[in-house]
Amino acid sequence: MNRVVLAVLHQELSEDPQDFVATQLVRASHYFAGSRKYFASLYLLSHGAVKLVLFVALLRNKLWAYPLMIVTLAVFVCYQIYRFALSHSVLMILLTLFDVVVIFLT
Repeated sequence: MNRVVLAVLHQELSEDPQDFVATQLVRASHYFAGSRKYFASLYLLSHGAVKLVLFVALLRNKLWAYPLMIVTLAVFVCYQIYRFALSHSVLMILLTLFDVVVIFLT
């Protein structure tokens, strides 16, 4: 996570190392990456928010939401399988199975 944030903000920080927004984003990434609890909560919140936005779009019969929902959940599933391979967390595999079911329902 830190590497991604630094890669995205590298140009901005090289031009202005004191840039307020960039330095705050770097600090936040260090804070969240340093604690698994905060990363897990951020991941679950973003996962839920993305699902909620796409679910509302699906309820409104927006055709673009169907393939976007499938692709987004497939990306989450791939990441969750990767995390499961590292942690062997039962909760991670349950979340993955739930996402797979939602993909098939979509």
